[in-house]
Amino acid sequence: MSLILGVDIGYQTVKLIGLEKSGKLWRLRGMSVVSIPSNPWQADKIIHQEEIAKAIQDGLRQAKPHPIHSRYAMTALPESVIFSATFAADKLPEKEMAENLPFEIAEKLAINLEEYQIDYEALKTRCQPTETEAAGSAAKTAGKGAPTVAKGAITKQTIFAVAAKGSLIESLIELHRKAKLELAGIDIKPGAIARSVIEKDDGQARVIIDMGVGGTGVSVTEGQNLRVTATVPWGTNILGSDVTKTSPADLTGKAAPVFDELSHVIRFFESRVCPALRIKEIIISGTGASIPNIKDIFAKESGLTVRLAEPFGRVHTGDFPVPELLSHSFADVVGLAMRRP
Repeated sequence: MSLILGVDIGYQTVKLIGLEKSGKLWRLRGMSVVSIPSNPWQADKIIHQEEIAKAIQDGLRQAKPHPIHSRYAMTALPESVIFSATFAADKLPEKEMAENLPFEIAEKLAINLEEYQIDYEALKTRCQPTETEAAGSAAKTAGKGAPTVAKGAITKQTIFAVAAKGSLIESLIELHRKAKLELAGIDIKPGAIARSVIEKDDGQARVIIDMGVGGTGVSVTEGQNLRVTATVPWGTNILGSDVTKTSPADLTGKAAPVFDELSHVIRFFESRVCPALRIKEIIISGTGASIPNIKDIFAKESGLTVRLAEPFGRVHTGDFPVPELLSHSFADVVGLAMRRP
């Protein structure tokens, strides 16, 4: 399976990219962006399926520099439809972990196991939390309140867990079937972004801010590992149809919810999730990365180093000039196509 298709279903568009593995690098087969009906993501399903499936098929044919011929697709869930948690857990044999952890995760996230699908991984980390991080965006949407705390947990491993409605996963599989694709894997968007713009064994703490048209994700990674995910119901559509005309003063005033959430997430990570580690950098991806002076504005607000997502550093594009405006917004879908089943 050398050619993998990345599929990112956004607020108004679907981004597609086909990458072939070539040694330690990847080779671009084709990429495209196609329009879809607005706001397809619901908590329990994806709507406008017929229109989106047709748009995906059209996008595969229209991809540049070459059409994409792959039936194996990787896609991602946005932060707005998931619950997530980072927590300390006793290290158990694999069989016991598989039997016991889902119930512990369901309790920490306050969800019904019969309605949700859960995935988790044990993280390689330089610090272990003594408290539970349950600040996932779906929890906020449901009004669950502040992150829960597991007092005094002394453990041997750190778990990052994510949950989504089972009906949503089934809907996602059905959508790809209608597009004549086989869904080989499901990621979450900030994890895909981290894969494309951060070295695998980096180990540093960073904030990824994914500024989309309909919403903004604010996540913390340790290397490529997700540690905190959150979302803000603030999209670049608030700034108008052409974000490249946004002035610094306009962004500073209108994006206050994003700056507030950034401050909250940093404090939460450094004081509760990983007190021994300090965030050193912010990476900005998505449509908002095209806003003029965006790096300077976030550096001023946060006091941190800021860079834009550059996902094509390990991708050989040949003679095809990737448009600069697309480069930063393709970080998630490039990361999806870099993942192997």
